[in-house]
Amino acid sequence: MRRDAFFLLAAHSPRNKTLSANSLIDGARQDLSSTQVKAIAAHALIAALSDGSKAYCILSGYEQLPDAFDTDIDFMVDQDDFQRLPRLIMEVAHQTNMRLFQSVEHEMTARAYLLVSLSGQELTIVQPDSASDYRHFGSLWLRASEVLAERRWHARGFWIPSASHEFAYYLIKRLNKRDFGRQHGCKLHRLYAEDSHSCDRMLARFWSGQQRSALSRMAASNDWAQMDQSLESFRRELQRNTAESFPQKVAASRKHMFHFLNRVTRPTGGWIAFIGPDGCGKSLVIDAIRKQFSQTFRDVQCFHLRPGFLHHKSNAEGSVTDPHGQPPRGRIASVAKVFYFVADYFFGYLFQLVPAMIRSHLIIFDRYIDDLLVDSKRVRYSGPKWLLQLAARIVPRPDLVVLLDAPAEVLWSRKQEVPFNEVVRQRAAYLRMAHNLPSTIVVDAAQPVPGVVHDVMEVIVAHFSRRAAARLGLQVPPLSADGIEPDTSSRRC
Repeated sequence: MRRDAFFLLAAHSPRNKTLSANSLIDGARQDLSSTQVKAIAAHALIAALSDGSKAYCILSGYEQLPDAFDTDIDFMVDQDDFQRLPRLIMEVAHQTNMRLFQSVEHEMTARAYLLVSLSGQELTIVQPDSASDYRHFGSLWLRASEVLAERRWHARGFWIPSASHEFAYYLIKRLNKRDFGRQHGCKLHRLYAEDSHSCDRMLARFWSGQQRSALSRMAASNDWAQMDQSLESFRRELQRNTAESFPQKVAASRKHMFHFLNRVTRPTGGWIAFIGPDGCGKSLVIDAIRKQFSQTFRDVQCFHLRPGFLHHKSNAEGSVTDPHGQPPRGRIASVAKVFYFVADYFFGYLFQLVPAMIRSHLIIFDRYIDDLLVDSKRVRYSGPKWLLQLAARIVPRPDLVVLLDAPAEVLWSRKQEVPFNEVVRQRAAYLRMAHNLPSTIVVDAAQPVPGVVHDVMEVIVAHFSRRAAARLGLQVPPLSADGIEPDTSSRRC
């Protein structure tokens, strides 16, 4: 199976192709559809699990695997293999010319990996979601040892759970999520029909009396009308009958605490700020980035210049035709404005941005305090320059800053709201500042918008891929294909 995946890759991968700094990750993806990329990744993952694990099974959603699936591939391995999975997943990423973009430990015994591939402006996502024991919402429901012991071989060439274990897994997930529709009932009915006796034994683990009888009757008849009225009742009974005894829950509490602290101290979300002079195309790029990365994060939130925690405002700047048209504030008012901005950045960071990143949200800023260092007239500032510089140093910093840069003539041709010599000055000031700012990438914004979006997406994928590798203790991939070291303060793409 792995050899087949290699042959498929080789057929589409140009040999001896020289990659530039503007081609960080996409390589040979230009001639493959998203469906083909996902199929290659699924073939490689199944082959890697077959060769590199003692036992595995694909838990659900495998009907068309490996040729077609949505995004997730849910699978189970034992605890030893679970600890070795990061290297195995990274190997799959290398084999398939994808990037390990993200890893999310959403339960103590479950970790989702996001593999991404970029072709033009299209981001293809494959999410191998691994588990040892099956936990959901913190509770243990099925142990890997029993599920793997009773797994069975699927005709499409991989291992799947027994009908009764998949029945229990799927029913528990739907009830815990409070999401049960006709399609879910049909699947449960099909699994129940395969082995009704074993499915009834699984039902008896978590329900008794009339509730167990009702679930059995609905699964047998495929008539789930009662579920609409009684879902909460079934869910409450389920919550009282997890697979852990009270002493086992107490013993696991320490692991739960460390898992929680890890999620808080190492948020799985991200924070990006886009800076640059008027005419560099920030709004168009941000709109495209927001759309493309919505599947890689739970949500994408956008802010303009500051969090707006102290005073809620629209995140959109609106139409500004004369950014320097209003007279500057007085010196005292300007100083007060800086202190107000600093307070907004700190409180917004603590109470808006950090909680959002813990929940796996992507935070995007259109302009940041760095823009004020270059163009303080925009906020009518007339105070001392050193105060703005101090403020920019002490406020919380984004994970990644992207400067959209273009020659002054290009910027002037797009927007003529300030004099040309001011555009020249601003562009030079942005470039000087970016050279000294940490985690800053300069992207050529003079090219057509699709090219700018593509380059920015490459930068974002490279950044998060490096973070994922570092957190998993893996070899950190280079920032670009030409071997540029990542620790230098700013880079041009």
